[in-house]
Amino acid sequence: MVDRVCDSSGSDCYWVIRPNCSLPWRGALKVYLVIAASCLGIGLAFAMHGFWPVLPFAGLEVVVLGAAFYLCVSRGQIREVVTVNADIVTVEKGRRQPLEHWECPRAWARVILEHSPIIWYPSRLAVAFQGQQVEIGRLLNEQERCELAEELKGAIRRNDWPR
Repeated sequence: MVDRVCDSSGSDCYWVIRPNCSLPWRGALKVYLVIAASCLGIGLAFAMHGFWPVLPFAGLEVVVLGAAFYLCVSRGQIREVVTVNADIVTVEKGRRQPLEHWECPRAWARVILEHSPIIWYPSRLAVAFQGQQVEIGRLLNEQERCELAEELKGAIRRNDWPR
């Protein structure tokens, strides 16, 4: 999912790239608690009928399920922010705060969209400058990645920036 934001003068634009998450933290927590209560309830019922070895496995199942939920939902919080202003192109990646930062002069920046020779592999979108490049849009589907590439190419090539 890509959100484009420009200031009122149109001189600074940035794109926030994030995965399309259908389940927020609170929703995931509610689903996890319902499943965990069910598993532990069934384990306790079996333990009360003398099948006590079921209980540790039910507990292990709840712990593994919790870890899987946490990993999936935390991956949904990843953000990539691409900023294009009059002088520079900046790419920042991270969850709550930028963990990676990359920038280059706008005049020398190139947007590269490489299609894979294997048809079912996704394309690669990158911003490049002097042999260095940073990949963006890995979280997007193919159509969104192509649209983002066109938008970024247009924004970087535009010569009507206010000085």
